[in-house]
Amino acid sequence: MHKDSCTDVFLSLGWRLRLCHPLISILFWYLLLYSSHGKKLNKHKPWIETSYHGVITENMDTVMLDPPLVALDKDAPVPYAATDSAFCVLFLSGEICAFKIHGQEAPFEAEVLNRTSGEGVLRARGPIDCEQQKEYTFIIQAYDCGASPSGANWKKSHKAVVHIQVDDVNEFSPVFREPLYHATVTEGKIYDSILQVEAWDQDCSPQYSQICNYEIVTQDTPFAIDRNGNIRNTERLSYDKQQHYKIMVTAYDCGQKRATESVSVHIDVKPVCKPGWQGWNKRVDYEPGTGSKQLFSKMHLDTCDGPLSSVVTSSWCIKKICKNPKRYSL
Repeated sequence: MHKDSCTDVFLSLGWRLRLCHPLISILFWYLLLYSSHGKKLNKHKPWIETSYHGVITENMDTVMLDPPLVALDKDAPVPYAATDSAFCVLFLSGEICAFKIHGQEAPFEAEVLNRTSGEGVLRARGPIDCEQQKEYTFIIQAYDCGASPSGANWKKSHKAVVHIQVDDVNEFSPVFREPLYHATVTEGKIYDSILQVEAWDQDCSPQYSQICNYEIVTQDTPFAIDRNGNIRNTERLSYDKQQHYKIMVTAYDCGQKRATESVSVHIDVKPVCKPGWQGWNKRVDYEPGTGSKQLFSKMHLDTCDGPLSSVVTSSWCIKKICKNPKRYSL
């Protein structure tokens, strides 16, 4: 459809408006004549705020902007006829036709919701993942509808900075850093911390990525765990009663999401160590005529991980053997 044909359409519309209401018809003819005589319709640039702060929840598409995205134009709403494909379109020079984002890396697009009021909305072009990127910054401008549909005479606003923050969703569960934990304790002792287990979380925000609590899943065990993952015994353990414990531990992030898999903790109990000579007996049975026999093949001095000077032993038997080796030789 040509421009002349569009003009004919609006001329016909003006005659129909005359039949409906004379005042509306007069205003319509005045504006159309104002446009057709080549008066300058688009004098002012659109106006928007200088900066915007937005929040978007990951995996959602709409950005909540503060302040809202609104463009204003001081031009009077003067209509003009234009051809758009096979249709006649009535444009107003004071309307807002587009918001444009500068920066190809920004995964957002802006849409005009209402040309007259200049309201717009900012949306994500695809899924937004907080774990990949937490923040975005880009430039936006508003464009009015100009004096022709081609956009050649569009006026644009100043550039405004938009800063977008991505809100995290608690997608991931805590995971323990080790597949198995093991420790050894000595019977009869109360430990402040036998060992520490540690879990981590892949979420991007402090609320959901931090571990806030650990829990022993196994019931009726003489152990407890604090919020930092330190395991301690709640009673004195006995080697004679039980030499090995196996407990299961789980973790919770600060959003109270539990680990999908608990971790196994093995704790061995060893007897109390007594410093001194070990591996020898005061009594040795010997049958005469059987030849020589080694007396102390497994004998050793156990210091219990302490300095040798702190070990006090009774060595009367050793001294006697050293003084009279023949007497004690078998």
